[in-house]
Amino acid sequence: MRVYLALGKIAHDALLAYHGLRKAAYPFAHGSEHDLGGRVLLSSYHVSRQNTNTGKLTAPMFDAVLERAKALAGLSGKKG
Repeated sequence: MRVYLALGKIAHDALLAYHGLRKAAYPFAHGSEHDLGGRVLLSSYHVSRQNTNTGKLTAPMFDAVLERAKALAGLSGKKG
């Protein structure tokens, strides 16, 4: 595994807690990337109705995060 994709701040913070890392050192933001020592934590706003209906998270924003995750995982340009 090369990339963790956290959907929302709760998931972001839970992953940091799992690894025993301090939240303050790895702040949540949409599209944020943090090196966790050989793995990358990539975060996105959650795909909830509240976020999508209000425009806080748009389809292009989410697509960009997914493409970045694929690139970090070495899967860019691969089908499937």
